[in-house]
Amino acid sequence: MKFINFIFISLLTLGFGDLRGQTELSKTLHKAKNLYETEDFEAALESYGQALKEDKTNYEAAMGFADSQHKLSLFMEAITSYNKAQKLKEDDPKLYFNRAAARIFIQDYNRAIKDLNKSIKLGNNTPEVYYFRAFAYAETNRHRKAINDYDKAIEIKPDYADAIYNRGASKAEMGHYEEGIADFETAIGKDNSLTNGKINLALSQLGLKNYEEAIKRLSEIIELRDEDLAKAYFYRAEAQFEIKEKEQACNDWNKAANLGYEQAIENASTYCKEKGKTKKKRIKIIF
Repeated sequence: MKFINFIFISLLTLGFGDLRGQTELSKTLHKAKNLYETEDFEAALESYGQALKEDKTNYEAAMGFADSQHKLSLFMEAITSYNKAQKLKEDDPKLYFNRAAARIFIQDYNRAIKDLNKSIKLGNNTPEVYYFRAFAYAETNRHRKAINDYDKAIEIKPDYADAIYNRGASKAEMGHYEEGIADFETAIGKDNSLTNGKINLALSQLGLKNYEEAIKRLSEIIELRDEDLAKAYFYRAEAQFEIKEKEQACNDWNKAANLGYEQAIENASTYCKEKGKTKKKRIKIIF
């Protein structure tokens, strides 16, 4: 599936206090914000940290510090910082959304879902909040709930290609291959950068038991020699084995195994020995 990092920034009006100290804090926060917006996240982190030294109760600084850590892929640290920010302000839907995104990156999907539920309850009705919750549902094999949330995201943002694409993957995971194909094709039509769409279309043909078509499509992907190479070899072998082309299947499983595809190593060992098994378990397709 395709996953996009999407970070909201919460910028709140400063409260009253010592005028001189407030002016210095305002300057520090302004500098930090500019650094963040120019994607100098290390410098932004330092500046937001300085702002917190000046006023540890400032929510804008706390959120900026956490968001900067998030952008630097310091996800565990960011979650800790979001927790501290939550103690300063508990009713900001953006905080729960941002923390959920960080949790998704460390595959803490159930806590991410709880945060996204809270964000929605507090009024976040963006397409992204439903997209992220759908992604988390899908990663925990709750595909029906995922589809419902992708539907909501697409209803709000009809051209949301990533949501359409991932909805297709969830449909395919449930065995609804033709519906999945329709979504993959629609998504690719809206955004041709969704390169994984080609292999998902091929795997859908495999799921439909259209083995010759699957082999044809997987062969085209293999010719590209891209990041899906090992996966394409593995599933082309699966299709070849189904049509009794054992020698070709074993050749492809071995190629996939040499590229580190673990299931290919197991299949080559099980089915490609001189007296290997001739009846294979049902194909498990992972989109």
